[in-house]
Amino acid sequence: MKTLKFIVQFGLATSILFSGMAMAKTIIKLGHYNADTHPSNIALKEYFKKTIEEKTNGRYEIRIYPNNQLGGEDQIVNGLRNGTIEAGITGLLLQNVDPIFGVWEWPYLFKDNQEAKKVLESPIAQEVGDKMQNYGIKLLAYGMNGFRVISSNKKLEKFDDFKGLRLRVPLNSLFVDWAKAMHINPQSMPLSEVFTALEQKVIDGQENPYSLIKDSGLYEVQKYVIETNHIFSPGLLQISLKTWNKMSKEDQSIFEEAAKLYQEKEWELAIEAEQNVKKFFSENGKEVIIPDTQFKVEMLNASKELYDNFYQKYDWSKDLIEKINAAK
Repeated sequence: MKTLKFIVQFGLATSILFSGMAMAKTIIKLGHYNADTHPSNIALKEYFKKTIEEKTNGRYEIRIYPNNQLGGEDQIVNGLRNGTIEAGITGLLLQNVDPIFGVWEWPYLFKDNQEAKKVLESPIAQEVGDKMQNYGIKLLAYGMNGFRVISSNKKLEKFDDFKGLRLRVPLNSLFVDWAKAMHINPQSMPLSEVFTALEQKVIDGQENPYSLIKDSGLYEVQKYVIETNHIFSPGLLQISLKTWNKMSKEDQSIFEEAAKLYQEKEWELAIEAEQNVKKFFSENGKEVIIPDTQFKVEMLNASKELYDNFYQKYDWSKDLIEKINAAK
């Protein structure tokens, strides 16, 4: 009887153990810098998270942390590389390690959202993205933060109006070089200082995507928005290679399927949001200026020196730009 009792108890314990193992859940922490209402956060919750959790029957739980809750971009990138953060969305910060990852923000590379979307869905974009695995990160999708435009308290209707403009740019040499090529006076400072600098007239304007200008309230201390579309900024959905390599091929396929759906829906939401912001600005007394053909041509011509410098500095750059142009 004792033997039978032991067998029953052992069997019950084993059953509970394996049941617990079957119910084990893998937590994926996903951090990013955007607001809760940003298209990327909405697409993450509605499509990426739901798809993965449903198709894995709850074996994975995607926990999303917007608003820099897991740290700034640099902390997210470092966390992805060393595996302390499983997933995240950042800009092109990895270009500080390898300049090729910054190519998508080279000035005037794309003419509109549709062209940017087409290229970032192409094999050449995937080829560049695959190189991130050399630095411990697996790229899952290219999202859209949007084209950067200028907001200003000076009316800018032609290229010559750039002269002497005190424009805030990020702490990034690419933006400084772009501004100088446009004959703009660049003022590098953290985004957190921009509102006060505009309010106190330390600077005349700043540049960022439409959504950020609205979400950060910068439009409140600006009169004009000039749709220069000088630099396109993508948002990269990434996963730590350490996390990725622990997954089965089947689970990897589910994550890739979810990322593809995320990318498709995030672009739709972001393009719609951009139009809504432009309408909001017009309804709230801000003049949105669309540069005419001459203005656009002069901006493009002024940017040629930047590309000459890129071609001299990076031996891979001319060939890559030709491939990007061919994908448009």
